[in-house]
Amino acid sequence: MTGFWRPPYATDFRIPRGSGGGGQQTTTTETHLPDFVNAQVQHNIDTANRLGTQPYVTNPYSGVAPLTPDQTAAAGGIESLQGNAARTGYDPAEATATGLLGQAAPVTADQIGANATSLMRPYSDIVIDPSLTLMQQQLARTKQGIGANAASVGAFGGSRQGVEEGIADSQTALQAGQLKSGLLSHGWDTTLPIASSIATQNQDLGKWATSLLPQLATTESNQGITEAGALNTIGQQQQAYGQNVMDVNAANFEAARMWPALGLGLQEQAISTAPFGQNSTSTGPAPQSNTAGMVIGGIGAAASVAAAAVAI
Repeated sequence: MTGFWRPPYATDFRIPRGSGGGGQQTTTTETHLPDFVNAQVQHNIDTANRLGTQPYVTNPYSGVAPLTPDQTAAAGGIESLQGNAARTGYDPAEATATGLLGQAAPVTADQIGANATSLMRPYSDIVIDPSLTLMQQQLARTKQGIGANAASVGAFGGSRQGVEEGIADSQTALQAGQLKSGLLSHGWDTTLPIASSIATQNQDLGKWATSLLPQLATTESNQGITEAGALNTIGQQQQAYGQNVMDVNAANFEAARMWPALGLGLQEQAISTAPFGQNSTSTGPAPQSNTAGMVIGGIGAAASVAAAAVAI
């Protein structure tokens, strides 16, 4: 080694002593959103507040179509038909059939005789009486002839004329009796079967009425059921219409009642989905000091000083 010796330079290097450090430290992290995001978030919240606080307005198209004039007319027609079939059809038919019930009895000789007598009366007026009248007219002409013959021989009003007129009267009376008897016999023979047939037909009508009345009653009852069913159908349609109106009104009422809650939900959703800047603070142990590194560094610095001294 050459040159003069100099003492080492003074330095601030210190080797920490002790346990090697410790303690707590607090770290704060801040997140800031861009201005355009903050502006959009504020706009969304303002819009939600405006929509959430606006008053409820009923939908003008929320309603039920009214009954048509044809439906109303049909309902009125069905109502007016109630009982009409009974009044105009079944009741008169039942009354007629009831009037025939008395004929549903055994046929008697008195009935047949009464029917025959009733038939003979017009027969006598039309056939027998005109025939007898013709015979009387013929008798008068015969007597006129007898009188004319007597007058021509100067014996008018004599006994011979009287005898001839008497013979004419007796013959005419005999012929008239025979004619009337024959006509009556013929008429009776002809009308008797008809009279019997009428009695039988009347009896059949009575029997028919006996079987018809229950059928009329059953049919009238079924008609009443049909009319009641038609009226019930109209009533159900009217009830359904009224129920539809009530359902729409109830839905509108419920919508109006829940409208504030929907607005509040809209506002809450706008707040809950908006991004915000965040601050986070964490506390933990501070990092420990590196004693070994400090020692090694100090040794290195001392070596550097010594080397410099030797060089001098």
